[in-house]
Amino acid sequence: MKRKCIYIISMAIFMLVIGLFFLPNDASAASPPATLTVDGVPVGTYPSVQEAVNAIETTPGVTFVVEIANGTVTDRLQILQHPDKNVVVKPQAGATVTFTNTITIDGNGNYNNPEYVLIQGLNFDFSAGSPAECIDLDFVDDPQPPGRHCYPHNVTINGCTFKGVLDQVVAVQSTTGGMRNIAIMNCTATDMHSLAQLKAVGGYAFIQNCTLTNSSGGVNFYGTANLYVDSCNFNVVGYAVRSGQGGGPAIDAGSVNINNSILKSNSIDDGTVVLRGDSPRHVYIVHSILANENADGPSIQNVTAGNLSLYDIHIVETDVTGHYSSINPTTIKIIDDPNVKNGPVSIIENGDDCSPIKKAILQILKIVLTIIFLPFILIYYLIKWLFPGFAPPF
Repeated sequence: MKRKCIYIISMAIFMLVIGLFFLPNDASAASPPATLTVDGVPVGTYPSVQEAVNAIETTPGVTFVVEIANGTVTDRLQILQHPDKNVVVKPQAGATVTFTNTITIDGNGNYNNPEYVLIQGLNFDFSAGSPAECIDLDFVDDPQPPGRHCYPHNVTINGCTFKGVLDQVVAVQSTTGGMRNIAIMNCTATDMHSLAQLKAVGGYAFIQNCTLTNSSGGVNFYGTANLYVDSCNFNVVGYAVRSGQGGGPAIDAGSVNINNSILKSNSIDDGTVVLRGDSPRHVYIVHSILANENADGPSIQNVTAGNLSLYDIHIVETDVTGHYSSINPTTIKIIDDPNVKNGPVSIIENGDDCSPIKKAILQILKIVLTIIFLPFILIYYLIKWLFPGFAPPF
């Protein structure tokens, strides 16, 4: 009887171990739960972020907010843009959410539609080196469905952090089929291949208040959009900003705008700003620092021989370190007023244009004025109380 009990217990343990080993891999178990709010009204809580996003397709409404509980999301998140449905993905209040797998955003072929996607306040830890893109503007289907276009549109990535592996991981990658209105704001990235690879962009590509360190490259862009790099700090090995593709002539559509930024590179081969074929010919660099820290490296580099004299480059109150490569000097207009300081001006943060020093001075003035005038006010009201008929002589 004793041997039989031991045998039964041993078999039970053996089957338990085998069962655990062959448990199905449930993707939702790799994600913290998420809530869905539609037009300000809570709809429910879902076991995974993907399930909350999937519910958007069949739920009526205009603005859908997916808020993720504290934790690490290790499964891929796929967002398909639906007509007239805005999507926000962010952590729940007080939560810290880290993605170790890719968020894919598919525009569902609706290039000109008004709906938007906002990815806000997420951390991306790709320090394992795989996958190669943190956010991918691409088809959610694999393989790509025949006859369907992607066209991600009105996508904003705000307040996110990215950590990868040097020369391997891209923060924001995109497909080649076209997209419109892409913004990356208030983000920090380190140990990257690049911050953004934006291909065939229309409308605008807006990069603002982003910091990039220990990266092979910065922002690679081509298309008919206006590229804005504003209030950014890039410290990279190769190009900080690269515009264009192939070997075609510079185009009149779009423009490259660098404002109030510090762009530093360290390469003999790549310029801090690189202009390739099909780049917009209009380039504006205003109140910035442009520096290739390699003594023989170019600051602004044209790599298409036929475009030598096609550019219209304006450099305004900007410090430039490094030579101009393959660019006709007559196409460069420099404004350098000796009475105006070169380089970035103060950056307004959170809508407050007061620096810490100004805030401290104002606070001290408030305290001093209070100390000076408060006794007079107290004396005035004391006299009024003691002598009701008293009137001040002024």
